[in-house]
Amino acid sequence: MKGHRALWHNQAILREAVFSLNGNLKELGRLAAEVSRFCRENALTEDAEFQLNLVLEELFVNTVRHGGCEGVENSARVRLRAVSDGVVVEFADRGRPFDPTTAPAADVNAPLAERPIGGLGIHLVREIMRDLRYERAGEWNQLRMRRPLAHIDTGEQPIS
Repeated sequence: MKGHRALWHNQAILREAVFSLNGNLKELGRLAAEVSRFCRENALTEDAEFQLNLVLEELFVNTVRHGGCEGVENSARVRLRAVSDGVVVEFADRGRPFDPTTAPAADVNAPLAERPIGGLGIHLVREIMRDLRYERAGEWNQLRMRRPLAHIDTGEQPIS
């Protein structure tokens, strides 16, 4: 074709992982294995893998211990999706309604003996993840968030 030139370029294929977990803490091993596989397939750093594991473990353990999902089949669903600036994480559970985005901030400056029990897990999730969005859909708590790559892996400022 005269005057037309085909333009070819390399586009990254973004990969994702989707899996369900039963309401049993023995599923933590499978959770870690799925996160590890996803990180390997997407060439993510060990820091990214560690932090994704930390966040998802915190959310899952709370679902089982406090959300009423102990012993419930398919009590949680996880979707990890690699995007150009990080990882989009969707965590859904069939526990009691709970919006972690409205939970009060933990007072990490108070003396340890004066701090109330709990709340540090949500603080940890908020420190690592960005753009937290909660929705209750039927019997499911749905939390969507993003783990940016730049600020955690390179020390750059967070992407908001």
